[in-house]
Amino acid sequence: MPALAKQEAAETLAQVVERAKPSDLAEIYAELFPEQSVSSPPTASEIARYVRSGLAAEEIVDLWNVVFPSDRNVWYDEEAKAIHYNEEPVGYAAE
Repeated sequence: MPALAKQEAAETLAQVVERAKPSDLAEIYAELFPEQSVSSPPTASEIARYVRSGLAAEEIVDLWNVVFPSDRNVWYDEEAKAIHYNEEPVGYAAE
């Protein structure tokens, strides 16, 4: 049951963004700013700084799905204030 505090999840995302390929940066930028077109995309460090600046939990979850497409069942637990991922859904019986 992996879970990260919201700030820890944002830092994990920012570190991956800093190492992202230009084609991945375009996808990440589009996720963060879906209604903005850009003639010259911001640098990886600019996007990482934005990610670290305090994204809402829902934005972290949405971006997590773009940056880590193999992770499943990503959600935010408001009580624990943590991002969870790769958990079995409650009530799911593995065969």
